[in-house]
Amino acid sequence: MLLKITNRIYKIIRIYRLLIVTKIINKESKNILDIGCQDFSSYNKLKGSFDITLADAYPKNEKIKKEHIEFLSFGDKIFDTVLCLEVLEHTHDPVRAIKELQRVTKKDLIISIPNEPFFSFFRLLFWEKEHLWAITPKVLKYYLGTPEFEKTFFLKRYYIAKWSF
Repeated sequence: MLLKITNRIYKIIRIYRLLIVTKIINKESKNILDIGCQDFSSYNKLKGSFDITLADAYPKNEKIKKEHIEFLSFGDKIFDTVLCLEVLEHTHDPVRAIKELQRVTKKDLIISIPNEPFFSFFRLLFWEKEHLWAITPKVLKYYLGTPEFEKTFFLKRYYIAKWSF
């Protein structure tokens, strides 16, 4: 029962996050990289409007290119927009991943992360064992500068921001 409730909550969060992405994404972008895209939610919503490259370290579908976020094989500034939604907290070296994302981004970088201190009460109760790091908005701002757009949602537990270069 608890698993069903948790899955429903995560589905609602994904839907809301995607609504934010569709509002802030540059409609003039031609190509998009969606890194860490296992559930296809962004792809299914955006595929009619953009040329989307799907990439993940562990692809579960032939449409997804095998790419490690810390060592992307793409050229510099090749994608108009890069989406990295709930991925950085799973990487071994999030700083290197942030630099790689910035390197392949031509115009806009959209990142979302769980917004929680490492020792928050919520984290202790609902610890997701796949999360290696507690990345904060402050860390993203340190490496990427002030975002053009930022928002916290779902009781301020999630953070999404857009940087334009």
